[in-house]
Amino acid sequence: MANVSRSNSTSKVLNTMVDQELTFPLQVSYITNIIFNSISCPFTVLLNVLVILAVKSRPRLQSKPNILLACLAATDAMNGLAAQPLFIFALTLTLLRINKQTLEFSIVIQNLVSRALFVCSALHLILVTWERLVAIKFTMNYPYIVTNRNIKLAVITFWIVCLFSEVVALTTNKTIFTNALTGLVLIACVIFVSFSYGMLYRETRRHERLIKAGQLPQEEKERFSKESKALKTTVYVVGAVLICLTPVAAWLLVSSILRVSDEEFWVQLTQLRQLTRSTVRTLVNLNSLLNPIIYCWRQKEMRQFVFSKFWTSRDVHPAN
Repeated sequence: MANVSRSNSTSKVLNTMVDQELTFPLQVSYITNIIFNSISCPFTVLLNVLVILAVKSRPRLQSKPNILLACLAATDAMNGLAAQPLFIFALTLTLLRINKQTLEFSIVIQNLVSRALFVCSALHLILVTWERLVAIKFTMNYPYIVTNRNIKLAVITFWIVCLFSEVVALTTNKTIFTNALTGLVLIACVIFVSFSYGMLYRETRRHERLIKAGQLPQEEKERFSKESKALKTTVYVVGAVLICLTPVAAWLLVSSILRVSDEEFWVQLTQLRQLTRSTVRTLVNLNSLLNPIIYCWRQKEMRQFVFSKFWTSRDVHPAN
């Protein structure tokens, strides 16, 4: 059985979170977050599962960009299945103050699951961006670099790394280190994606100038048009993820620095940290709901598949 005992520092922080009286703004924030996540959670799971089924069952949707988006949808579905229910449960226990030990344990588990999914989403986002970069910048090598085998290997590696890092954090009590590392991974993701899309923007502008000048063959024009459409979809997805993940990265880094530099002051900020943490995690949960909506908005066939599943059960078949 794994040893899940925490250091005196961690126990002191958790005890402060459990024992401290909740202010009215914090109570309102918790209730609002519980309501929003309770409503959005089933839709998050359902929409992302339908996106995965659409890519799996429709041959025309089985392009490399869509396969990667389906992998990201799997991460979002796991967020709806695991992280959101744990988040709702922890907030509910915090409000009701029913069982101190259960609340303390739920906070630890929720932190572990949420961190693993944060990192996994960031790594998938890097993979999605990298695929578009190779497709447009290194077109001739694309079929040899971006293969189904390489995609599968990368995704499996991401999940193993994320799960292993959280197991290490749980068994060795390296919470501060894990939080700081998670924040750095998210910041690195933002930097990599921003730099990559700067390159992609310049490359697409160059292609557009060549097309206007009539210096590209028709086949190249058609290929560029297809790749540009996929690029626009990933731009919307990447933008939504970055907007939602960047506050989490900042929060993890700032909280880790404060905890190391002045632990007493960090403990005194418990109410403010609880308010900030609940807000940024709801923002991440919102992103898991927004992603499948973006996929459906950008791709007609996927939209038809997803919404047909919604309405099939509601169809009324007249009697013969």
